[in-house]
Amino acid sequence: MPGPVLALASSLAGGCGDFLGGTTARRIGVVRFTFCTQLIGLLIAVAWVVVSAAPVPPLRGLLAAAAAGVGLTVGIAAFFQAMVVGAISIVAPITATGVAVPIIAGVVRGERPTAVQVAGILAGIGGTVLAARPSSDLAPRIGESGIGLACVGAVGGGLYLWLMSPASRYGVGWTMTVVCATPVSLLAPVLIVRRASLRPALSGRPVIAVVSAAILTFAAVTLYAFATRDGELAVVSVLAALYPVVTVLLAFGVLGERLYGPQRLGVAVVLTGVLLLSA
Repeated sequence: MPGPVLALASSLAGGCGDFLGGTTARRIGVVRFTFCTQLIGLLIAVAWVVVSAAPVPPLRGLLAAAAAGVGLTVGIAAFFQAMVVGAISIVAPITATGVAVPIIAGVVRGERPTAVQVAGILAGIGGTVLAARPSSDLAPRIGESGIGLACVGAVGGGLYLWLMSPASRYGVGWTMTVVCATPVSLLAPVLIVRRASLRPALSGRPVIAVVSAAILTFAAVTLYAFATRDGELAVVSVLAALYPVVTVLLAFGVLGERLYGPQRLGVAVVLTGVLLLSA
């Protein structure tokens, strides 16, 4: 399956996961939510490696996967915390700007997108910002702390999008195992120090959202890993970073939130960018 198609599927799964995660993390806590979703992903990845009997990658592959896991941890934690303290509609596009990191990395390593693809990249980034832009009546709710956290999330997400490419060359199963194990190992001490119970996340109604978000997030990262093996990094990273548009559209369709003029224009621009990148 072509890399751009896999990247689009990744953005769809990621946007759905973020839609569930944004509301769930507010109820049970960002650290608890992130730990549980990544722990579930780790269990899936370990089962994948055991069943496939995939060979252990070389050290450079494991290190790249671990670094991607750190970026993913920082990106997810900062992103969800930013949604807790700020407006989701402004947090999402700021974090999406992290896609500049893999675009630059792809160009540096010799990728040369065509003029049509460059237009698609610009349309994808610009359209995402427009689509997730808040209306004027939401602007006062946007706090500086939310913007700062979103910027941190952009850096972490950008590193993840970049480093998944070299890591996935040596086997996606092992890459996913290391990527998921990294946030679990980083956040476990935090939960222990805080003496935070996992019961709020793994009982009652929240457990359905946690498990669903975990599966969607795992699918998004896995699809992106495969996309980097079958497409130019500068192209597939932009397509995978369209998840904020999916989140906004879900808020419109499920929660009944209105799409304002700039948002509707942004969706149209994004769709145009997708067509250009897929050409």
